[in-house]
Amino acid sequence: MFKKICFLFFLLNAILVAQQRDIDSLENQLLSTKLADSTRLNLLTDLGYYYYSINAKKGLKVLDEALLLAKSLKDIDKEARAYQYKGHNYSTIGNDSMALAMYDKAGKIYKTTNNYNKQARLIYNKGLIYFNKSNYAKANKCNIEAFEAFKQANDSVLMAKMLNSMGVNYMYLSDYPSSLSKYLEALTIYKDLKDTISLDFANTTQNLGILYTKLKTYKKALVYHEKASEIYKTLDYKYGLANSYNNIGNIYDYLNQQQKAIDNYQKSYGIMQKSDNKLGMANALTNIGIVNVGLKKYNKALNNFNKAKALYETLGNTNNLAIVHEYIGESYLNTSSLHKAKNHYQKAYSLAKKSKSISLQVSALEGLTEVNKQLKDYKNAYNYINEAIILKDSFNSIENKEELVRLEEKYKYQNEKSILENNYKQEQLLFANELERQKFIKTTYLAGSGIVLCFVVGLMVFYKKKREADFNAKVATTELKALRAQMNPHFIFNTLNSINNYIVCNKINDASNYLIKFSKLMRQTLEVSMYENITVEEDIKLLENYLDIEKKRIPNGFNYEIKIDDGIDKSNVLVPSMIMQPFVENSIWHGVSKLDGSGVITIQIKKLNKQELCYSVDDNGVGITNTNKKNTDHTSLGVKITNDRIAVLNKTKNINAKVNIINKSLGTRVEVILPYQLAYLNDD
Repeated sequence: MFKKICFLFFLLNAILVAQQRDIDSLENQLLSTKLADSTRLNLLTDLGYYYYSINAKKGLKVLDEALLLAKSLKDIDKEARAYQYKGHNYSTIGNDSMALAMYDKAGKIYKTTNNYNKQARLIYNKGLIYFNKSNYAKANKCNIEAFEAFKQANDSVLMAKMLNSMGVNYMYLSDYPSSLSKYLEALTIYKDLKDTISLDFANTTQNLGILYTKLKTYKKALVYHEKASEIYKTLDYKYGLANSYNNIGNIYDYLNQQQKAIDNYQKSYGIMQKSDNKLGMANALTNIGIVNVGLKKYNKALNNFNKAKALYETLGNTNNLAIVHEYIGESYLNTSSLHKAKNHYQKAYSLAKKSKSISLQVSALEGLTEVNKQLKDYKNAYNYINEAIILKDSFNSIENKEELVRLEEKYKYQNEKSILENNYKQEQLLFANELERQKFIKTTYLAGSGIVLCFVVGLMVFYKKKREADFNAKVATTELKALRAQMNPHFIFNTLNSINNYIVCNKINDASNYLIKFSKLMRQTLEVSMYENITVEEDIKLLENYLDIEKKRIPNGFNYEIKIDDGIDKSNVLVPSMIMQPFVENSIWHGVSKLDGSGVITIQIKKLNKQELCYSVDDNGVGITNTNKKNTDHTSLGVKITNDRIAVLNKTKNINAKVNIINKSLGTRVEVILPYQLAYLNDD
């Protein structure tokens, strides 16, 4: 899946919204104000702020006049504000060093006047500069420091702004749970303040849409983007609208509606070009290039990417430079310019490490793997794919997925709790009014109080039980995922050693074939590991690929067959993912591998009755009683993992699944009895 450059909202440090009609009004007032007094100074500083998102160069000229006037009037507050607004304008045109210098000058003045609120704003502004330089950790440090200052000042609006910015930084650091948490906290503050038709609310909503895009939840993402764009249109905020065009374009590209995507990107580019916003222009060019890669128009794509690359280099944006180099590498790869492709993928990897983006590092490593395979440098291909798998494992950890679910549920519960509290307050108010009017009816009062009390107590008990039930369900789900995760590391380790052995023995073709099968199996494993149940068809495909890989590792080889009853719709019947893998592994390594090429493994799935399914593995190996102690322990580990999984399933699903191990005269048979479960009900 292609990565897109997303426009993120975080640069809003003053209260007013930069709208063209406000600028027109201020300019007209300035023309009628000839005296060099405080009135003219206020007009100049306000104009300097409004210009930053529309015409930053003009804003700098206006603020230079404001600075001279503030110094002559000895108005240090306006002098500091003029420096601060110059920082905004320098940041817009990409001159970050000058922006930091302006913020430092303003900060020194605010420090002498003990204006902590404005000092916190400047810390936030400096964090934005670090963000533009892709130093997200340092940017976040500034955001957290500013958040604490605003919290002490009890400034909820600016606290929400900081949370939004922290969400952006965490998103770029690939810490999606923390990102989601901050966005949801910010939205909660805005809703509590009833501030849902504002630029701040729109920005956070837009960023949440970007996060859901990264999580590939496109329909949900589109809802958030469209909600934000409607607010920008209402506020006539062109910069925000340009960002919306870009982000909506991303969604259309993911949904394979490429022309709609390009149309939105070009609208975004046009708005950004008018305001000389280099970052916005570069982002739009990058996204147009990415669409052209998808359409296999590689020369057009390279033209877009090279223009964007020059802009990003001017801005020092390492994160987006990494993305551009990766796609330049992909374009050269598809036009068979392999050495050029390799060079750009290496640059992408280096930049991704610098910006500490795990997802970008994985993409660059995957590109380097493919280039080296085509260059027949299989040793480096092996090293790159191994490094990518390690990074991907850390990125796709079970804890991250569980944390995302937990945060979403917590946010939903908080909303429900807020609604219930409001309803309860209204009920209490109505009751108090009625009580005041009918004091003399003591019996009615007592009865009414008792009813309300019982209702509240009952409601509290109900939601307490509901929370406990939800929590227990999440714990059980986490246990299942953890148990499934135990079955992979030793297999990966052994397989990588086999690939390494092929390389050392100079069996290049064998190494390449093995690596391809292994990559396919890893992809399948990652895809199914997040699901509790998969279809019989998916599980069998996974086992077939696994068996084919293991056959290559066994010196004498073995045969296998898979039998599925005719009455079983393998695309509709569900089984727990990878439930039989440890038993198949035991049959191979502690059963048929001991034989001289005559080993046979039979996997069978049959319907016992309307409620039960039998999933079995049968081999003609040496049998349990003839294995040594080490093998017995290994077999017991596989049995323990599966028994633990089935115990959790029995507890949470109220079923009676079980494992039967049968020792034969020649070999072993393992039967797992599972509930007969359908993905969807048949019409008959």
